[in-house]
Amino acid sequence: MNSLAAERDAPLADAPRLRVALVGDYPPAEDAIHEGGIQSVTFALAHALARRTDIECHVICSTRDARTRYRRVGELHVHYAPRLPLPRLVTCRIHDVPSLVPVIRSINPDIVHGQGQDRHSLAALRAGLPTVITPHGVFFIESRMLQRNRFDLLGMLKKRLVNSMEEEVFRRASDMVIISRYLPEIYGPMLSARPHFIENPINEEFFHVPRTPQPGRLLFVGTVVPRKCIPDLVRAVSLVVQSPGERGTQLPWRARLQLRIAGPVLDPGSKTLILRTIEECEVGAHVTFCGALSQSELLSEYSNAQALLLASREETTPQVIAQAMACGLPSISSAVGGVPHMVRDGTTGLLFPFGDVRSCANQITRLLDNDSLREAMTARISAEARQRFHPDSVADQTLTVYRQALARVRTRS
Repeated sequence: MNSLAAERDAPLADAPRLRVALVGDYPPAEDAIHEGGIQSVTFALAHALARRTDIECHVICSTRDARTRYRRVGELHVHYAPRLPLPRLVTCRIHDVPSLVPVIRSINPDIVHGQGQDRHSLAALRAGLPTVITPHGVFFIESRMLQRNRFDLLGMLKKRLVNSMEEEVFRRASDMVIISRYLPEIYGPMLSARPHFIENPINEEFFHVPRTPQPGRLLFVGTVVPRKCIPDLVRAVSLVVQSPGERGTQLPWRARLQLRIAGPVLDPGSKTLILRTIEECEVGAHVTFCGALSQSELLSEYSNAQALLLASREETTPQVIAQAMACGLPSISSAVGGVPHMVRDGTTGLLFPFGDVRSCANQITRLLDNDSLREAMTARISAEARQRFHPDSVADQTLTVYRQALARVRTRS
């Protein structure tokens, strides 16, 4: 018997801990959260569950980046299933899911929690154990952007593969953690699983970020992909830089206005379009590409910003807005998807219609030029974020869902 199995099967003086397998994207190192979104959710929830004395938490992740199959971080067990160096849609069903299922079963968990609508949740559902799924994003909408036109056969194939993954996850799931009230609205009858409304957790570090905002500093955090519509943010910054202040005066922060784009480039064409927009708008001095950041670097960016910017075409519950709220940072975002469920316009952030660059520019000016508005928002969102997004609070609610799901399984058997 290996040391992990011996430790796992050792008798406990108290009641046995609930063994949880959390299946989802997880970073190769604790300070290497580059992908945000699901990866940061899995990270925060895993550590919150592992801190509890009544839970033994295991994370299982399919990845190409890990240098080991298993590592332990405090009370958290992290398992990696190697992924082939091929596109994800190619390897998903033929390799990734089949390699994840035996890892899940080897842990012998009481319950499996799949994150997302991809390989991880498919494997969680196929492991044949009590399962809870948390969907992230709305694949059937986001996938439309994969096909550029009706002649794009490769894009059409990608779209069908993505949609089939999501459909299978929704068809097979019996219990789902729903992170936004927006999801039942958009999925309708497709959401047939038993819903449990719990918002995403935010890593505890975000609740302790010191606020050291620099005048005129704006921050975008996320992957560089078409859906994020980052060129709209560049155009908005250009309008703010070029417009005169009230009565023609120059606002003191305008010359220092800086949009910092933090996140990995997953679509090279998007970066090319952003660079072209920067050149056309002549704002090279006001836009900086930061690339993928470590956790500590990201926290520093949040600390120094005066506002978070998002101009997305589609969002469910942007993790970056919750992270910003935990840091006490107001956000200015397009009012799409689940964003209005997260941000109360004028109270905990500012919203603008999707694609309305002028309105985005006006909201930037409104927030940066009004110290009292920013200070009031900071106080409100800091208190609200702790109640909604603190990982310990989310872990408590999630454990309740696990117990309910297991009780129904025992009743049926």
